[in-house]
Amino acid sequence: MNVRAGALGERNFRYLVSARTISFFGTNLAPIAVAFAVLDLTDSATDVGIAFACWTLAQISTLLVGGVVADRLPRRVVMLTSDSANLLIRATMGVLLVTGNAHVWELFVLQALGGAATAFYSPASTGLVPETVRPAVLQQANALMGIARYLAFPLGAAAGGAIVATIGSGYALLVDAATYGTSALLLSRIHLSGRPRTTSTPNFVRELREGWQAFTQHTWVWLLTGWISLYFLITYAPFFVLGPYIAKNSLGGATSWAIIVTGEAIGSLAGAFAGIRLRPRRTMVSIGGLFTVTALQCVLLAAHAPAPTIGAAAVLAGFAFSFGTVIWDTALQQVIAPDKLSRVSAYNWMGAMVFLPAGYAVAGPVASVIGMSTSLWIGAIWIVVTTAIVISVRDVRGFRLQPPQAADELAPAIAAS
Repeated sequence: MNVRAGALGERNFRYLVSARTISFFGTNLAPIAVAFAVLDLTDSATDVGIAFACWTLAQISTLLVGGVVADRLPRRVVMLTSDSANLLIRATMGVLLVTGNAHVWELFVLQALGGAATAFYSPASTGLVPETVRPAVLQQANALMGIARYLAFPLGAAAGGAIVATIGSGYALLVDAATYGTSALLLSRIHLSGRPRTTSTPNFVRELREGWQAFTQHTWVWLLTGWISLYFLITYAPFFVLGPYIAKNSLGGATSWAIIVTGEAIGSLAGAFAGIRLRPRRTMVSIGGLFTVTALQCVLLAAHAPAPTIGAAAVLAGFAFSFGTVIWDTALQQVIAPDKLSRVSAYNWMGAMVFLPAGYAVAGPVASVIGMSTSLWIGAIWIVVTTAIVISVRDVRGFRLQPPQAADELAPAIAAS
């Protein structure tokens, strides 16, 4: 192990972050392929929405199962199995499309199966990171995972668009299947000493209850999860649903929206890089302060400001969300006992995602009643006011990340708790 090299000096983590990078690439390639595959079959935007809903709803409804499984079985094996299942699912979709035998209902079913398989991956991944690195470089490892995610986003989306435009959606999904296979191969190269496991008879309800107790043990964990859930519903979803419409009709078209989304992507990547070294002293207060900045892009969009101005605000919003995610993941991994970490992560993922589909669905109808600018202003005011309330709670205000040396020293005590 090369201590001076940090997280990347640890062999198992190099395989993990490489697997996640190629997996993120495929994840961002697939939506374009699925959308155009459905459109080629039915030419229905509603069917495209159903296809995406099948994936999202199946993932949300299976997350808690994934968390229990990832805490009971070796997490590397859980992730490898998830990748293998998605390899088969995407390959089946690709073959059906390439051979001209696909029906839209088959794509719906396969999308749901893919969402369910992915629900096992995310909680296992959160729990596996601290198994592959020393506690002192845990935040750096999470930051590198974030860099992989945000670098893969534009590359995957661009590759998906190019493949769909040139040789078709079916072949794009076969490429996506290959990324899952590559990720599984990399995960198979990870070798870890076995972590202690419970010898009691599996009891799904009891293990869910234990995970819930760990999730609610710390006020800052459940409170901030609930807060971010409502953020997605009230602030995030309206911005991304109403933004394209406003850009098309008031800001000059799709190019303006591309500027804004690019700003968000640049900020997200910068936030992940900042997470490598930047460690705020007042952890959650600092993250809350950053999140209030996301109100600015809503206000500017409501005012129909020039696209470059909104794009600059989007850089700040992307930075806040990305950097906040690095700190959040590190905080959970430092505080939650390793044998409960995947279940707590599953509750967190489910809480964060549960309102997002509803937010996307209701943003348009609500805006048609109260007006787009009003909807965006509500989202901006809500995030500022509620952030001030949340960070005033003592357990949130008082939380501190452990410094690197202390994290190494405290790790055994947390593991034993």
